[in-house]
Amino acid sequence: MARSSDKTAAKPRRRFVWLAVFIVALVAAYTGAWFYLARQLESRSAFLISDLANQNVDADCESMEVRGYPFRLGVFCQSVSADDRLRSASLSTGSFRSAAQIYRPSHIVSELDSPVRISMGDGSTAQLDWQTLQSSTVFGLSGLTRASLQSSMLDATIAPAAISDPVKLTARSTEMHVRQQDSDLDAVLRLDAAALTTQAKAFALPAFDLEADLTLADRAWMLSEQQNPEQNPLRNLSASLNGLKADVGDGAEASVEGPFSIDGEGYLTGKFTVELRGREAWQTFLTTAFPADAQNIRNAAGFLTSLGKSQDSLTIPLNIERGRIMIGFITLGQLPPL
Repeated sequence: MARSSDKTAAKPRRRFVWLAVFIVALVAAYTGAWFYLARQLESRSAFLISDLANQNVDADCESMEVRGYPFRLGVFCQSVSADDRLRSASLSTGSFRSAAQIYRPSHIVSELDSPVRISMGDGSTAQLDWQTLQSSTVFGLSGLTRASLQSSMLDATIAPAAISDPVKLTARSTEMHVRQQDSDLDAVLRLDAAALTTQAKAFALPAFDLEADLTLADRAWMLSEQQNPEQNPLRNLSASLNGLKADVGDGAEASVEGPFSIDGEGYLTGKFTVELRGREAWQTFLTTAFPADAQNIRNAAGFLTSLGKSQDSLTIPLNIERGRIMIGFITLGQLPPL
């Protein structure tokens, strides 16, 4: 009887042993596959960096390594830099971290540490700092199909070569989203508690919120690898400004929407509807931002009020014909080609 009981008890033990062996083998196979993919990702990243050298761009991902085992896969760099020898432009950033779930490698999330410094061959410079900067990108068979970028506590200083007074932009938070929609490209930009000033205080826009939503017809190629480098995205363009909204507080709000196009020479043509709310608050905001133009602002406010029945809300049809800005038959100015 004892021998029969021993044989019966041995069967579950053997099953447990085989189960343990199977699990160990599965983990070993998964681990081997992960490290194989990690080597492939590292090799691919190194190849892309070396390929840039053939395009006269010296790029570096300092101390590059692949991390994320067991469930993620991503590239980590202590810093990132690039020098474009042809354009005499350079870029340097802080640490870079990326990750993709092993079961969804086409969706990549990443983080970049500040500061970012950019210099161009014409003497233009920019420095950007932030608390956090995160991105999310989704790739399809033809390349990038969707991308999002979010930051908190942005502090950017931009110094164009042709302007001696650098411009500073700060924002509590920023968001930018772009996606392919069939052959079109949708884009959304949001700024929360933003402020715009110049170093010499030529103008200073107090805190404002801004949201822009637009669709560019036949521009999905701008995200994919199928783009034509000889095609200028801002030429022969048809687009729609689905909404541009600004809120500067104290009831001062503005919205703009309408279709527009840019011809082969870069001239803008469009028919927009502009709605202003809080006329007096807008006048105060603009006078504070541009004190030297206070009288002109008061004159413009009086002119706009005469066009509408309401003293606090006004809807204006704004037409632009090859850069010429018009309200009705009155020409306000001329925009240069883009």
